[in-house]
Amino acid sequence: MSYFVGLDVSEKTTVICVLDTREARTWRGQCDTVPDEIAQSVHHHAGEDLRIGIETGAMTHCLVHELRGQGLDIVYLDAQYARAALRMQINQTDQNDAE
Repeated sequence: MSYFVGLDVSEKTTVICVLDTREARTWRGQCDTVPDEIAQSVHHHAGEDLRIGIETGAMTHCLVHELRGQGLDIVYLDAQYARAALRMQINQTDQNDAE
């Protein structure tokens, strides 16, 4: 089964949300914003057949470079478009942003 992973990155921690192909959340948690820890958490909860979405930001360039170096498939989400979609949420939290 394929999984989709959303990352909400901050300076110290990254919230990770894993969805299956039916868009059902299978796991949500967080780890330190360290590429090795993020990759380990993602592989543990989503296996190898996955795709990651990450919002563009100041910290994402280096993080994406490191994660791609570990073989992860990552797609950038333009912050302006993501912000418009996230504003429509009733409860805006890091966890909901990742999802």
